[in-house]
Amino acid sequence: MKKTITFLLFLLISGIIFSCKKETPNEVQSLNVSDNKVSSLVRNFKQFGSAGLKSSWEVSPDSAIWYLGATANYTYGDASRETENTWTDTCFFAIPMANQKVTVSVLFNKYAELIDKLRDMYHSRNEENKQLLAVSVKISNYNTDTLVCMATATFAYGPILVSCVFNNTDYWSFWKYYGNGGICDGPNSGTHPESDAAEEIQKRIMACKGVPMGNYYYENVITETIIDPLEYPIDPTFNTPVSNDRYSHLYWNSSQYPNFDGCISPADLNFYLAKTKDLIYKDTINGGIRPVGYSFISIDMQGNEGMEAWYTLYYHIAFIKYGILRLSPDPTLKLDN
Repeated sequence: MKKTITFLLFLLISGIIFSCKKETPNEVQSLNVSDNKVSSLVRNFKQFGSAGLKSSWEVSPDSAIWYLGATANYTYGDASRETENTWTDTCFFAIPMANQKVTVSVLFNKYAELIDKLRDMYHSRNEENKQLLAVSVKISNYNTDTLVCMATATFAYGPILVSCVFNNTDYWSFWKYYGNGGICDGPNSGTHPESDAAEEIQKRIMACKGVPMGNYYYENVITETIIDPLEYPIDPTFNTPVSNDRYSHLYWNSSQYPNFDGCISPADLNFYLAKTKDLIYKDTINGGIRPVGYSFISIDMQGNEGMEAWYTLYYHIAFIKYGILRLSPDPTLKLDN
């Protein structure tokens, strides 16, 4: 079973038709028989568990977390959801084991527990138009008789309100939590007194990322992290304009340079928006960070402040989720009930 699932998890899919919302930067992919095989595994698991049958059917810890994540995403995850706003929440739960195996009867009960926890996350936010995008289930810890799992869920909410680019008027602070909230001293600083450029870049990426039409979901969800933007420098051969910053794909600036300021101009905002998208959408073969065969799900961008020698640093960090896009024969359910 483990070899079969491992094979299915990493079969690449290509050529999905995306809705032409505003732009469709995800890699064009096509479906193959692996989608039906994954759907069959998930459906059999749900039918077996729902029937309450007792059996000697056992799976390994790796297979157990695959069934939990794949079944939750197949049933409730919606890759076709257009969204501007997202939030992420995490929970833990323990699965009893015997001889380093999990019985499927026990596993289905834990799947029901996972869905209850996702519902608690879903109902805890007083937002409109909510939907689960994807959930990632990982092994947190285990011993001979207990498997501890961590589930990280990404939810979408609200309408699409922002444009795909910044206007040529408004300046935004690199981070709304800096100082007393907002540090913009540009010509239009009063427009956004507690602004957050990282959050605004995130919104524009999410609102305009493009989504597939039909019943799609994400499987094998992973997270890539950018903590130091200088690990992703701009290639100077691309005629990048020279200024105090613009050294990396994500915003980074240091007080060692003249005119140091955390208030980002419209030109720089659009520069970092374009470069961030360039980095997260290109796959690892072509200079990006997206794993080959995976599709972009969501990005959580934040501002940060640090010190290096005698210099103050302002910069952005990001947590990017990717998953394998799958076609489902069944429509997505909501967590309302």
